[in-house]
Amino acid sequence: MIRRLWFVAWALSLFSLLVAAGAQAQTAQAPTSPNPDVAPQAGSPSGAQATAQPAKPPVPSINTAEIVARANNSVGVDIEKRIKGWQQELSRLESDLQKEGLRYSELNDFRDKLQGVRGEIGSFRTHLEPALATAKDQLGLLGPAPAAGQPPEPDDVARIRADRTYYLGVLTGGQKEIDSADLRIDKLIDTIQDIRRRNFATRLLQPVPGIYSSATWSGVPDYVPSATFRVRDIMAGWWGGLDDQDEVLLVAFEAGLLLLGLAVAAAFGTWRLRRRPSEDVDQPFWRRAVVAGAIALLWILPVVVPIAFLYGLVADTHQLPKRVDWLLYSTAQSIITILAVSVLVISAFAPRVPHWRLIPVSDRTARLICGLLLALAIVYGVTTLLYVVTRVVQAPFALTVAVSLPSSLLVAGIIVAILLTPLEAQHQDRTLSPRLLAVLRVPVWIAVVAIVISALAGYLALARFLAQQLVVTSSVMAFAYLLLLWVDGLMQGLSDDRAATGRWLKESFGEQHRQHERLALPIGLVLKAMVIILSVPLILLQWGYNWPDVYDWYKQLFFGFRVGNTQVSIAVLLASVIVFALAYGAARLFQGWLDERVLMPAGISGGLRDSIRVGVGYGGVVIATLAAFSYAGFDLSNLAILAGAFSVGIGFGLQSIVNNFVSGLILLAERPIKIGDLVVVGGEEGYVRKISVRSTEVETFERASVVIPNSYFITEKVKNWTLRDNKRRIAIPVKVANGSDPRAVQSILLKVAQDHPSVLTLPAPSFDFEDFGVDGLTFKLYAFVDLRQGGNVAADLRIAILEAFQEAGIQIPSRQGEVTLQTIDLLREMAVSSDAHKTSVEAKGPAAGQLANLPRKPANLIRP
Repeated sequence: MIRRLWFVAWALSLFSLLVAAGAQAQTAQAPTSPNPDVAPQAGSPSGAQATAQPAKPPVPSINTAEIVARANNSVGVDIEKRIKGWQQELSRLESDLQKEGLRYSELNDFRDKLQGVRGEIGSFRTHLEPALATAKDQLGLLGPAPAAGQPPEPDDVARIRADRTYYLGVLTGGQKEIDSADLRIDKLIDTIQDIRRRNFATRLLQPVPGIYSSATWSGVPDYVPSATFRVRDIMAGWWGGLDDQDEVLLVAFEAGLLLLGLAVAAAFGTWRLRRRPSEDVDQPFWRRAVVAGAIALLWILPVVVPIAFLYGLVADTHQLPKRVDWLLYSTAQSIITILAVSVLVISAFAPRVPHWRLIPVSDRTARLICGLLLALAIVYGVTTLLYVVTRVVQAPFALTVAVSLPSSLLVAGIIVAILLTPLEAQHQDRTLSPRLLAVLRVPVWIAVVAIVISALAGYLALARFLAQQLVVTSSVMAFAYLLLLWVDGLMQGLSDDRAATGRWLKESFGEQHRQHERLALPIGLVLKAMVIILSVPLILLQWGYNWPDVYDWYKQLFFGFRVGNTQVSIAVLLASVIVFALAYGAARLFQGWLDERVLMPAGISGGLRDSIRVGVGYGGVVIATLAAFSYAGFDLSNLAILAGAFSVGIGFGLQSIVNNFVSGLILLAERPIKIGDLVVVGGEEGYVRKISVRSTEVETFERASVVIPNSYFITEKVKNWTLRDNKRRIAIPVKVANGSDPRAVQSILLKVAQDHPSVLTLPAPSFDFEDFGVDGLTFKLYAFVDLRQGGNVAADLRIAILEAFQEAGIQIPSRQGEVTLQTIDLLREMAVSSDAHKTSVEAKGPAAGQLANLPRKPANLIRP
């Protein structure tokens, strides 16, 4: 029925297209028809008016069957037939999902079939998209069709346009159909998930009646021996039916030898790793992490490899019955779980060697937690095996209750004991904070309470499920946390010279190995991301999801999922990041090659060479960015939208940033300053060390780095000592005493300047007689020096001038006051008058004496 409806819809759409084309052709031909019998219809314009209208070109006839066949050949399949097959398969699966009482295996089969259809659709899409893109490009080469009122295009061009338009329509229709089928598959998968969750919730929330009745527990002692005998009969029947028992025994013996050899190697490796000169000294974190990870790996191999070897070889060489296979697999799983948890716990807590302990707890806490975790692993492994045995032997329900109820309560009790254990930390490096531990305890406590309440209320399936998920999820998270600690230890070892990696970096790269340590950050982040990505599926598998679901989610996450009409792919994004890194590295190599092999041999100055090198570097970044965007499938025409948004951002507060950016480009192009110039800007004087697109770094003479926005160099006054050349004039003022010979001073100053090796001869040193006065004669010496030679030339010249003046007997005046004695007679008269005045004052009384003792203005004997 659906097929007929689809065929009718296809025929109607094709008929509508032909009718529209014919109507367009008739409309174009009616005004210019040479047939005199054709008359205007009622309500139509007159013949003169119709003749005045522009003629529309007739639609050329095309071979639709040939176009459809060509479209099918371009994608490699019959588009219509393949789409009909998918629609029929999806309709059949949709009707099957409406049945009641679907089992877990049936739902898995339905999902596998849907995934098969999705795989076919994906393969069809990979062939369709290139053909569709080619068809759009070919149609675009013809340009737009002539509009109304324009001359018609030639018949050949019109025929090609019609052919390509129909061809594009066939492919576009196929794309819409597969998009519709893809959406339909998503809905059917969601339906399967809803049925699974509904069945799962029904099974978990179903209470067990009579768990406290005596009838349930009274028969348990009789059920245990019968179940044991049943297991023995199953295994004995399988063993007795084997024709090559000796071969199985040989495989078991080989597994035992493999176990012994790996155990000896693990013990020797552990002794070598932990053998240190100072056994009782706490080891650095990186060493403890690396040793713990190595020891865990060494001891997990003797646990996993022999058991997996024995089970895999027996199951591969012999056709195991379903029950025997179930028992052997569950036994191997329980043994591996118990031993693997034991290895991880002992390697992390190290109860006997505290200086190798990875988790920072005290000795007492380490021993207590190790014991509790081992007990929890044993209880979980044994009860899981017993639960499988009860299902294999089809034991009475009372025996299942006798296994589920005590095991759930026992697991809850052990977890409570672990939660109540105080953590007396010794180390404080790379550990969980107490606040985070307190936050993690809350959901664990809630789960424990839920286990106890569910078990006591009779919901044994829910209690067992919660206990199992709590143990397994916590184990996976703890293992992932240990892996993250080991990654931190590996990365930390790069900065320690005592580590092998640290010594190798130091020996290989010398003092630059600290820079290479920064590469450890992205490596560590990648490793941590891999740990998290690999641990999440393990948790999802335990919470009721199956592997096809997880695989499909990860496939969509990494290889593409749609957000609206946009295809997002993490794999493509990562590949675009790699493309950017490769393009940027190539640009840096080209930048270095251009600087060393072209610019430097050409004799280009350092500032210009640096500007060219920086410009090439920025160009390489732009090219690498465009290449990464193009590889990621980003349409570069959308940059206009980003530019518009960027313009709005400029208007709302990015003016200063854009101003500095544009100013940086102006500085690189105009080059009013360049790297190495000696500048004075904003009260700061120093050398330009770096010019970026936002700011410029100036290093002062005090070795301080001043970051100045680029706009300051464009809008403010800047003094550049080395814009044209590196010459700088220094001026040294000199003052000599009155009476000195000015020409002798001139010759001395010029000779001192000419004898100094750092003073340039062109321009030559010059001399200036500035002033003369009562305090001496003032001269000034001018000399030009090269700033690149460095040194304090002014200080050297001053010292040389002093030495030359001393040799020539030329004195430099002092600024202290000078006493001049006018005449001896004047001093004598002043002394006599002073004594006479003192005698007259004493005769008048004490008051006059006090007035006489007041300070008087001295004689004008001191001349400044």
